[in-house]
Amino acid sequence: MDGVPPRPTSLESPLTTDPRWAGTGLAPGPAPGLAPGFGPVGRPAASRASVDRTELTLRRLHRSIAPRFARAEPRDRAFAFLRGMVCSAERRNGRRLAQNAGETRPDGMQRLLTTAQWSADALRDDLRGIIVDHLGDARAVLVLNEAGFSKKGNRSVGVQSQFSQSSGGVENCQVAVFLTYAAPRAQAIVDRELYLPPPWARDPARRGRARVPVDVPYRDKGRLGWEMIRRALAARTPASWVAAECPYGHDVELRRRLTESGVPHVLGVAARERLRLPLDGRTVQAVPEEIIAGIPPHDWLPTPDHDDPVRRSSVCYSARALLQRGEDRRPAQWLLVRRDIRHTRAYLCSAPASTSLRELADVARRAEQAPSCVESARHEVGLDHYEVRLWRAWYRYITLALLAHACVTLASDDASPVTTATLLGGTRLG
Repeated sequence: MDGVPPRPTSLESPLTTDPRWAGTGLAPGPAPGLAPGFGPVGRPAASRASVDRTELTLRRLHRSIAPRFARAEPRDRAFAFLRGMVCSAERRNGRRLAQNAGETRPDGMQRLLTTAQWSADALRDDLRGIIVDHLGDARAVLVLNEAGFSKKGNRSVGVQSQFSQSSGGVENCQVAVFLTYAAPRAQAIVDRELYLPPPWARDPARRGRARVPVDVPYRDKGRLGWEMIRRALAARTPASWVAAECPYGHDVELRRRLTESGVPHVLGVAARERLRLPLDGRTVQAVPEEIIAGIPPHDWLPTPDHDDPVRRSSVCYSARALLQRGEDRRPAQWLLVRRDIRHTRAYLCSAPASTSLRELADVARRAEQAPSCVESARHEVGLDHYEVRLWRAWYRYITLALLAHACVTLASDDASPVTTATLLGGTRLG
C-alpha cells in the first residue's frame, strides 16, 4: 500500500502512543468486561497477570496490523472489534460488538466488514507472520482441516445442505477449509478459504447476490488446501510437513502437487474405501484395510496419543506398510495406520526413506489434534458467531476472528512470546 510503512517483524515493539486514540474509547486501560482479577461475564475468573498479558498482547497485535488501515476510523474500529471478540463471553455479532465499543448502532462495525477500505488477504498474511514470529519452528506441521458452520436459510454465501466435519453429518451449513500451524509449543490457524459448492459456483444470480468476485472459479477442497499451502511455501513458513485427516489423502491431484514440490506429507484416507495407491513403482487400485491386515504383529509400535501429560497414558498403536521405496531422490511411500480402542485411522505418507515410524505417527497425531484449534476459536472468540451473507464480509470477519484467536493463543502460558532472532536458524519448506 503506497505511503504505508511495512508491518513490524515482531509483536515485541513498543506500544503505540498515537494521540488519535484519545476520546475513542481505545486508550490503554482495562478492557470492557475485564475488571482486574476477573474474567469476562460468563467466563471463569482470570488472574490479574492473565488479564494484563491478554490486553498487552492485543495492543501489540493491533499495532502490528495498524498500517493495513489507511484511515484512522477503520483502524480504531478494528481494534474495538478485536477487543470485543477477545473480551466478550456473549455472541460477537455486529450489534453486540458495537455495544462493547460504546456505540449505539452497529453501522460502524458493519462498514468495517463490508465497505471500509482494507484487505482481508493482507491481514491474513500479517496473521501468518505474527504466528511464525512467535511460534516458528522447523519441526512444525502445516495441517489442513475443515469445519462446518450451521446456518438458517439459503442466502448466506456458500450455504447449502452438505456434509459437515464438525457435526459428522449432513446439515444446512457453510464449509470452510483452514490451514493450521501446528508447532511443538502451540498451534494456531494461519489461513482460511470458503468452499463454494458447484450449485453456487455455477449460478451467476446467486453469485451476484453474495457478491462473489467474477474471477473466483469452482475449487474443490483439495484445491483450496493446496492454494493455502502454496501461500505458506511462498512465504517460507518454517515447517517440515504437511498433514491432513481423511478425505484429503483421496485427492490424487493434491498428493501429486505436494510430491512434485518436494513436501513431505501425511494425508488421511478411508481404510475401507478403494483408492489409487503407488505400489512398487506402479499405481494400483487397492483397499487400505487389506494392506493393513498383512502387517505383522511385531511391527506395531505404541505411540503417545496426546501431548497432555495427564492423558499421555492413552496409547495408540502405529504401524506402516512400505508401498514404494525411495530412490533417485524420490521419496518413499508408506501406508501408515494408527489404532486405538475407538478408531483405526489410515494415512498415505511421502517422505525421505530414513523417516522413522515414530515421526510419521507424530505428524498424523498433529493432524488429528488440529480440529481442536477451530473449536477453541469458536469458544474463545466466536469464530462462528458471524451474521453476514456476502463473500467479502465472510472473509473479513473470519480473518479478524483468527487474529483475535491468535491473541488468545500468544497470551497463554503455553505460547509465551519469543523473539524473531530465535527463528533465524530454522529451515523452511519451499
